Parts: sequence; C-alpha cells; structure tokens
Amino acid sequence: MWKYLLYGIIIAIHLAIVSLLFMGDNLNQSGKKAPKPETLEESANTGENNLSPEQSPPGKQTRPPYSPNYYLQQNATLPAELNRLVSNCNAAAIIDPDQKVMLWGKNVTQPYPLASLTKMMTVLLAMEEVTQGNKGITLETTVKVTKEATKIGVRQVWLDLRETFTIDELLKCALIRSANDCTYLLAEFLGGGSHDNFVSQMNTRARQLGCQNFVFYNAHGLPDEKTGKENQGSVLELAYLAECLWQYPEVMKWTATRQEFIRENTKKPFQLDTTNSLLRTCPGVNGMKTGMTNKAGYCIVVTCEREQKRLIAIVMGVSGRGGDKIRDDIAKRLIEWAYKK
Repeated sequence: MWKYLLYGIIIAIHLAIVSLLFMGDNLNQSGKKAPKPETLEESANTGENNLSPEQSPPGKQTRPPYSPNYYLQQNATLPAELNRLVSNCNAAAIIDPDQKVMLWGKNVTQPYPLASLTKMMTVLLAMEEVTQGNKGITLETTVKVTKEATKIGVRQVWLDLRETFTIDELLKCALIRSANDCTYLLAEFLGGGSHDNFVSQMNTRARQLGCQNFVFYNAHGLPDEKTGKENQGSVLELAYLAECLWQYPEVMKWTATRQEFIRENTKKPFQLDTTNSLLRTCPGVNGMKTGMTNKAGYCIVVTCEREQKRLIAIVMGVSGRGGDKIRDDIAKRLIEWAYKK
C-alpha cells in the first residue's frame, strides 16, 4: 500500500511541475508583442523605391541615370552591304531598349550636332511639367503667341500675335511638323516667359539624367543666330532620351501621326505633315523625330515595335543631296537586320 501511495505522490509532483512550466510559458508569450504586419505604406518607406526626381518623373517608369555602360554593347558584325551603307553617316546605332543592349553602333559616345532632335529634350521637359502638375500646367493650358516666337523660322506654322494655342497643340506642331516657332513658344512659356531660362533647365535636366554630352543653346535645334553654335549630343544619349519619351502616350501619338491640322475652325486650316517617312515605309515604326541642318546633316531617331519586341534606331550626320533618303535607308535596314537576328 505504501508503495502505491509513494507512486501517487511522485505522479502528483510531476503533474504540478509540468503545470507550472506550461503556465510560465503562456505568461511569457502573452508578454510579447505580436509581429506587426508589414503595410504597403511602411514597405514604401524602406528607401528601396524612393528614387530621386532626377531619375524619373512621378507616375512614370523609374530607370537609372544614363552612363556609358547603360547599354551592353554587343556590336555585332553587319552584313557587307549594310556595312557599306553606314559609311555614309557620322554615327548610328540599333538598340534593344528592353534588354538594354546595343546590337550594333558607330561612334556612339561622340557628340554631334542634333538639329531638330533637340526637340526631344524640349518635349521631355514639357511632359514632365505636365505630369508633375506642380504649377497647374496641363495639356489644355493655353499659351498666347509672343512677338519673339513669331520671329523663329525655317520650319514653322507662321504664328500670329492674335492667336492662342494649348500645350497639346504646340506639342503636336513640334513633333509632327517640327515647327520651330511653336517649339520656341512652348519653351518660352515653360521658362516663365524666358526662352533662355528654359534652355538652362534643359542643360540642368540633361546632367541630372546623366547625359554629359548634351549641350543646348536653344530649344528648337537651329544654329545659334549670334555664334553659329549648334546643340550637341551622342547616339546613346539619344537612345536613352527616346526611352524616356516612349512612356508618354501623348508623345507617341503625335510622333506616330502622319497628318494633322491646326486652326481647324478657321477659314484657313493649317495642315501638319510628318517629317518621318518611315512611318509609311517601315512596318512597326511608331515615332520618333527627324532633324537636319547643314552642320548636322540628316538625322533621325526611330522607335519600332513588332510582336512586342521594341527597337530604337539612331542615325546622325548623313550629308549631301539625297541624304534624307540615305538616312532613312540606313535606319530601316538596321531595324530589319536587328529583327532577323
């Protein structure tokens, strides 16, 4: 009997000890704070996605600033006939912007005169201003024609001091017809009434983007009236700039437009015809910009998309009679070659 009593006491002691241990563990757990769920707001504050305005405007895809290593340079060998053709230009490249690869290039980091390719930077600043909305500027904001803008010629729409245009209309004229007077007016307005102030912003923005070879003397690309100097930039920087602009539907709409009108509700509607003939002759081409001055020669930046594969072709410095056709032929053949790779 004493034996069973002893066993009972031992079992009771063990049960008491286990009970005390279990209670202690529960007390410790109740004293701890439960893990706090990670909220979307808190994860955004980790700093990983806090990219500076220098890299991307609000609401647009972020990308690192440009550098000479931004594109992997494969520089494959061109077919003999195409290789002979590209000898007619100062610089050129064919780029895969999604893979960040330069499939082929020539003098891609050397700065050359930009001519009206300048307008790409002007339009980028305009679209960033509209996107940010800090000054209440929208595509429908109206701009009154100024005396200085009416003096800008070569390619123009012959602005009249009695006229007013929206930002969107000025972009349309700049991107389809490459109208210098409209580009000047847009820059003057965005520069707070000063074209020179806007040009300063262009140069500042170029440095923020990492594009060290861009140098701007005006917003439209004509030679400087006083010094004869011309805006400068390199092939790879232009490819990067095209990437930035490709994000804006309004830019792609106008650079893909073959024909449009302004002054539609007047007695003399003005027809805007594209300067980019590849929109008609090269399948998949959906923008971007052409340029030409005597010093720059014929230049072009072309965006193209086929079966969800995007390409950017850049050709600079094709001179002489028929240079525009040679320029276009180079760009088209580079595109066709790249899609067959």
